[in-house]
Amino acid sequence: MQKRNFTRVEFTECASVKHKDQVFFGNVKNMSLQGLFIKTDQEIPVNDPVEVTVYYSHNSSINLHANVVRREETGIGMQINRMDVLSFVHLRDVVAMQCNDQNLIMRETYKMADCIH
Repeated sequence: MQKRNFTRVEFTECASVKHKDQVFFGNVKNMSLQGLFIKTDQEIPVNDPVEVTVYYSHNSSINLHANVVRREETGIGMQINRMDVLSFVHLRDVVAMQCNDQNLIMRETYKMADCIH
């Protein structure tokens, strides 16, 4: 199993996942600037690309492109490979609110710069 290099925080919100021509909903269990885990019983093969929208508050969402990196009985783990600037800012804020080390979050932000489009 790959070692996590980014701060992971608990985050329980609804998300939609688009895989090929199908869309399903699940609940986010946790997130980092690099990935997330969504609780679902849907089967998606490892390495397949997905588009994810995480809904939080009444008018905000995080939109991202990711690849499935692991499948468990309770859900799927995904690694983020692309997102827009506003979504990245929202994601960074979610992680930063739960992390006590803002310098660490800044270093992680620089590592993810290539994924922001």
